[in-house]
Amino acid sequence: MSSKLMLAVFVTAVLVTSIAAVTIPAASALTSRSSFNDNHYTALYPGGPRICGDHICAPGEYDKMQQALGQAQMKGKTGSTTPSTTPTTPTPPTTMPPMTGNETTTMPATSVCDSVKAILTNAGTSQDVIAKVMADLSCS
Repeated sequence: MSSKLMLAVFVTAVLVTSIAAVTIPAASALTSRSSFNDNHYTALYPGGPRICGDHICAPGEYDKMQQALGQAQMKGKTGSTTPSTTPTTPTPPTTMPPMTGNETTTMPATSVCDSVKAILTNAGTSQDVIAKVMADLSCS
């Protein structure tokens, strides 16, 4: 009985495989193609057709898009060239005498320490990392 069951399973497997081979079309890498245009166009690189968003521009559409973009960028501009905030004068760097090898390092200027701490805090760095960096810079 076991040999008849094995024979039936084998015959069923062969039939299913042959039916699948006949019904599923074969893929061929040798199929000929008529279009050889493999260019990919983007709005970043000049040349080729103009790109408007996610499609190739219709005649005149690109110029209208560029005008609208220019107007959107200029919206809210007052024509004034003066800055809205007064700039701060930078503090001169602290000069240190040349080191001969016997001196101990001194603490850098406090503006550097404050700047580094502010940047790390604004970046969302953890307090442990900030403390380590401040200690490495000899900042209090």
